[in-house]
Amino acid sequence: MAITIAKRSIQKISIIDDQAPVRESYELSVEDLGLESVSETGPLDEELTNCVKAVIQRADAAICDYNLKVKAYSTFNGAELAAEFYKMQFPAVLCTKWYPAVIDEMRQYRRFIPSLIDPASLDPGTIKTGIESCIREFSGDYRPVRRPWRALIRIEEIRQTDGGSEFAFVMIPAWSSNKVVKLPSTLIPPEILKKLGGESRLHAKVNLGADNDEELFFEDWEI
Repeated sequence: MAITIAKRSIQKISIIDDQAPVRESYELSVEDLGLESVSETGPLDEELTNCVKAVIQRADAAICDYNLKVKAYSTFNGAELAAEFYKMQFPAVLCTKWYPAVIDEMRQYRRFIPSLIDPASLDPGTIKTGIESCIREFSGDYRPVRRPWRALIRIEEIRQTDGGSEFAFVMIPAWSSNKVVKLPSTLIPPEILKKLGGESRLHAKVNLGADNDEELFFEDWEI
């Protein structure tokens, strides 16, 4: 059986997780939608592009975990995979628990991840809504929390943390007048980054409707 989501026919959903019990639980939600699940038992193809092409041949959408590198299941994480699916206009829901370190790692891919769901919230309804959000964005139809706008970015500080990673601490006045957001410095193009210091000003496209800093993405930087 197939269902239509945002004018696209969806019949099979690929389940991508290194743990078999988790895949099985997600499969139940997919089946409750009346759809067929395709369990990716792994290991996944080591080349990201080849993996994406293989999944697209087997299914019409995907649900994937973030931590895929466990037990040699994958050489890349779920954020990289979901972002690559998005670029191929293949709808994917990233289903994972997140905390500050994960948010830092995912930030560079967040622009291409419309649907981030906690496993406890995954059910037929959130799967359908997540897939729909992806498909609508493919045609430029963004939810308010995801629509990008050109915004002023104020650099408060660029420094290395105790772990040795470099981060930029920024303010986005159009989003919040008092919230400092921590960004991996790799998110900023190197030719721009080298010109920045404390109290520098530049612009980027940001989803100013985001409810919290975990949802923020940045693209098209300019100085």
